[in-house]
Amino acid sequence: MSKEQYLHIIGWAEEKTLRKKFLCRFNQFLPVLLAGIYMVCLVLCFFVYPVFLIRLIIRPALCFLIVTVLRYILKFPRPYDVYGFVPICGYHPGKNRSFPSRHAASAAIIALEIFHLWSGLGIFLIILALFIGALRILCGNHFVKDVLAAYVIAFLFNIL
Repeated sequence: MSKEQYLHIIGWAEEKTLRKKFLCRFNQFLPVLLAGIYMVCLVLCFFVYPVFLIRLIIRPALCFLIVTVLRYILKFPRPYDVYGFVPICGYHPGKNRSFPSRHAASAAIIALEIFHLWSGLGIFLIILALFIGALRILCGNHFVKDVLAAYVIAFLFNIL
């Protein structure tokens, strides 16, 4: 997205205080919701499908680790650092850790792994992961390429 597109979205969000609060709350709440569901799934998996528990832990952990290392090595700037604006929420200037999105990668790998065990819940979590990625872009924390790369990495970890 261009600077003008980000500024347009920020302007739209800031027109109404409730709209901005809604976006920020969802940007914070959805990852917490997904993490909570993941924890419940880990407990259920321990009792119902103990053989899959290692996979349900190791793949998301490795994906998180690889994404974190990539971010550290690449040091891509965030949109608000490149374009010089204050994002809707989650402002940490100068961090230079945008690519790939850790929120999007973690959400996607967890959703894909759970899909293998419980497809109905997995579909819900995949939709949730897509919303998390979209919010990371709309709130100005990530570029589209950051989120798409995160989804690709999560998908690759899922099929390995």
